[in-house]
Amino acid sequence: MDIEFDSAKDAANQMKHGVPLEFGGLVFWDANHVVLASIRPIDGEDRFKAIGMVNGKLWTAVHVIRGAKTRFLSVRRSNNGEERAYHRD
Repeated sequence: MDIEFDSAKDAANQMKHGVPLEFGGLVFWDANHVVLASIRPIDGEDRFKAIGMVNGKLWTAVHVIRGAKTRFLSVRRSNNGEERAYHRD
C-alpha cells in the first residue's frame, strides 16, 4: 500500500490519539478489516473508514484514495458504532 499524509495532521493525530497516521496501514493487515464509506458533501471528496484489529484492539483509519495512494486523515481507536460494524460484517 502506497500511503501519504500531511505532517501537521500527523503531529496532531499523535497528540490527540497517541499514534502516527502511518499506523493506519496496520489496520489493513487484519484479514477481517472492514471498509465503510464515510461520504459527506461538506468533505468535498469520498472518505472511507477502515476498521481493523491491531494488537487486540480495534482501530479506525479515516482515509481518501488519491490515484494509487491512500492518504490517511485520522487514525484512532474505534468507537462503539464502528466496533458493531466490524463485528456485524
